[in-house]
This record gives sequence, C-alpha cells and structure tokens, in this order.
Amino acid sequence: MQRKAFTNEIATGIAVTLVGFAIIEALLRIAYFVRNSMVDYIPLVYDIRDEYGVAPPWLDGFRILERDNFLLWKNRPNVQGRYLDVFTPVNTEDERVSLRRQFFPRIPDSLKANPTWKISLNSEGFRDVEFAKAKSASSFRIISLGDSWTFGANVDQINAYPRQLMAMLNRDFLQGNFEVFNLGVMGYSSYQGLELMRRSAINLNPDVVVIGFGMNDSRVAGYRDKDLSRGPALSSNWIHLSLEKIEFYKLLRYLVLVLKNKPTSIGDGLKAEAESARTGDDVLARRRFGKSGYEDVESWTRVSLGDYENNLLEMIDLARNQGAGVILLYNELWTESPYRTVLEKISRTRGVPFVDSSALVIAAQKEIEAELEKKLDLRPRKPQRSNADGEIEVIFRVFADKWSVPKAMYIAGNHPKLGNLAPNKIAMYDDGTHGDQRAGDHVWSYSATFSTGTNIFHVYTNSAEEGKWEGLDVPHIRGFTVDSQNGEAKLYRPIETFGRIYMQADPWHTNAVGYELIAKALLDVLKKNDRVKDYLRQAKSNRSKSIP
Repeated sequence: MQRKAFTNEIATGIAVTLVGFAIIEALLRIAYFVRNSMVDYIPLVYDIRDEYGVAPPWLDGFRILERDNFLLWKNRPNVQGRYLDVFTPVNTEDERVSLRRQFFPRIPDSLKANPTWKISLNSEGFRDVEFAKAKSASSFRIISLGDSWTFGANVDQINAYPRQLMAMLNRDFLQGNFEVFNLGVMGYSSYQGLELMRRSAINLNPDVVVIGFGMNDSRVAGYRDKDLSRGPALSSNWIHLSLEKIEFYKLLRYLVLVLKNKPTSIGDGLKAEAESARTGDDVLARRRFGKSGYEDVESWTRVSLGDYENNLLEMIDLARNQGAGVILLYNELWTESPYRTVLEKISRTRGVPFVDSSALVIAAQKEIEAELEKKLDLRPRKPQRSNADGEIEVIFRVFADKWSVPKAMYIAGNHPKLGNLAPNKIAMYDDGTHGDQRAGDHVWSYSATFSTGTNIFHVYTNSAEEGKWEGLDVPHIRGFTVDSQNGEAKLYRPIETFGRIYMQADPWHTNAVGYELIAKALLDVLKKNDRVKDYLRQAKSNRSKSIP
C-alpha cells in the first residue's frame, strides 16, 4: 500500500508539473501573440561590431528565415514585415540594446522619423509576386539570384533593384513584357545560389540570369557551407529541434545567455579593427586596406575561392544550356577582394557582362563628398609639398548637419593623437582654428600629423562627458589609410556627416539610390544584349501584325 501511495504521489507530482509547464507555455504563447500584434515596426538595431547578442524569443514570430536541409536556410513563405532602421545616432549603446530587448513595443519619439521599409514574401518565400511557372510567349523573363543586396535590405519592395529594373525595362520598351523575378535570400553564398538554381530557379525558364554573390562567400565564419549541408541529416538532432519549439525553454535559455553576455565596448571595437588592419587577419581588413596573404584566412571562409569560381561557372553553364544569358554582379561596399578578382576573370574568359556595384556606390559617395564641399565652399587649396620628416597633416572634418552641438564634436580613434580610444577627449573645432576652414559653419575640424601608411579607425561623439561612450554617432567605424598620393603635406579628409554614412543604409548595404544605380547599370547591359534585341524586334513585329 505504501509503495502504491508513493507511486501515486510521484505520478501526481509529474502530472501537476507537466500541467504547470503546459500552463506556462500557453501563457507565454498568448503573451507573445498579444505583444507582437501591437508591433507597428520592428526596430533593426545595428551594432558597431555586429555583436547583436542573443535575440529575445518573442521576436521569433518575425523571423524571415527558416532551416532547409539542402539550402541551409531559406525565406519563410508568406511573411509580411515592417521594419524601422536604427542606423542613426543614439546617446548610449544601452539605448540600442534596450530597444532590441524590450518586451513592450515602443518606438521613442526621437526615432519615429527614421527610415522604414516593408517586405512581402510570396508562397515560395521570395520577395515578389507569385511566379507564373509557365512563361508567356510574349514575355522576356529575367531571374535575379543573390544575397541581401538582391533581396533589397533596408528598402521597400519597389526599390529593390530587380523591381526597379523591371520598371525601367517596361518604361523604356513599351512594346515588351519584361518579368524580373527576385530570388534573393539574405545571407546566401554562391553555394546556396547554385543549389537554388539547380533545384528550382532554372525551371522558371529564364531568358537572362543575373548572379550576385560574393559578400557572404568571403565571410570568415570558420566553416564551409558545403560541409554544413548534408541533406536530411541536417535535421537528425530531433531533441534540439523539439526544444526549439518550446517557448519556456527558449525563454530560460535567453535569460541565461543575457546574463552571460558581455558585449564589447566601442573602444574594444576600434582596437579590434586596428589590430585586424595591422595583422591582416580578417577579410574586412584585407578588403579595406588591401592586405596581402589572403591565403592565411581563406580556409576559414564560407566558400573558398576555388569553389566560388566553380559555383559561378556551373551557374553560367546551367543558364547557357537552357539558352539563357548571364550577367555577373559584385554587390559589395569594398572593391579590394579576391572574390571580385574571380568575377573579373570569369567575365573576361567566359564573355559574361560584369557590373561592379561597389564601383558604382564608391563613385556616388565621391560625388556626394564633392557636392558637399562645393555647397559649403570648403574645397581645399592647392596641395603643398610634403614635409621633410614624412609626416602628413590630416584634417578631419565632420558636418553636424541637423544635429545641435551644445558643447563640441569629438573624435576618438586608435592613435594617441586621436585620444587612444578614449571617448569625448579630443575636441574638434568650429572656430577657424585646428584646421577648421571657416568659423561657425557647422563643420567641425581637427588637425593632427601621421606617418604615411598609418591605418586610422575613428568614431565621432557629440558633446558628452570625457571617458564615457555617450553622444554616439551611427554604429559604424570610419576608417582610412593615411596616403599622400600627390606628395602633399596637408591632407583634407572628405567632409563626413554626423549621423550618416554616404550611400549606405547600414554597415553592409547600400540604400535605395545605390539599388537604383545597379538597376540602371543592368539596364544598360541589357540594352546591348542580343537576346533582348531579338525579343524586341519580334515583339514589335507581332504588335504590327495585330494592328489592322
């Protein structure tokens, strides 16, 4: 009897515990549903070192991506989303963190004017209308394969370059019927692009395939994409996958990880960037500063250079075997990359048109800089010859624009003359001294001398207390190499703007203007394409025959 009673007590305890867990699970799901139904815009809070920490579990309902056995991940079907970009100044990093982790959704008044964008994914998970599987005889079909640049990060659907390209084609050629399908997926490499093309994209019967991969291939992730994909075996860890469906488990894990998380400071970020530039031990440093010896880290990239080339060549062959043309895109913010060199080689040897988006964006950035100098009448005087000691005087210039400056703008960087990573220590001037060209014009300046070849990383802050990371600029480290190309002793840096990185919507992507430039460049290539010319001649002929 005692054993039976004891067994009954254990069974009752287990049942009560399970019921308790079930109630907690149900309450969490209800709370998340109510919470998410109140969300107008999901804040995209960027971090200066891309260390966003663990995501709160209540945000899982807004995920764009889901696991896939062969592609590693893919877009979730029928997702609708509205986003608020917080690539803007804030007072402290804690404000960014709290905005990301807040349970009760609230957008501060100071951020309500920030850029917003919306997405709408079709039943196959692509950012487009439903694809007509059978191509009309009267249509010319283009498919765009790529990563987040093709997807159109940070802009509305109509501003992604595939949609802009379609609008331009149908505007310029009224007799045609051009379809441009957006098959971009955030984070995709050429490995995933090839898999997607093999499995479904080529079946859409395209006339032209636009291929834009490279940024994610070169990422030093410590694994190869091809090694992660093992088909159905990817889903073999059923215990982990089952736990991922339990909200109570995910909440407990989130709380533990938050307690363990120790985010790096902006100073640590600057120090790490400087060390990377010195040693050349990451791809970003090599792209920005042209470091040699890429093979030292190439083995840790998601897609090796050899596999990258082979993936692109196979995509080209697949397209051409179907009678389709190909255009290659290099969608990046930096021109210095061995992956870009591979694209140029393939373009040259296989006769494939190549559009360098990075060159388009950089040229547009230079135009903005030149126009701002002209508008503010701050174009530097004719360069002077270099000093005998080889040091170059560098004048940093930042335009406060719409931001009030109660005290002063400050610069903090990886050099003793830039505060040696100490925030709000090195003041800039708007009084006609310390390299400032005109007093009171809202352009703050600071002058210091550096040796040629010095890699400079810096950030700006606005009117905060010395030693505290407050009054922060956009979450982005600005950088350059001191270089006197014309032998000048005084080097005026382009005028930067507090709260803005020209032609960028975040640390990794261009903005709507940049996507428009890509669409225009693709349009120019297509206008020279023989397939397009033949199609337009046929469309014009058919139209003439249909008119009595």
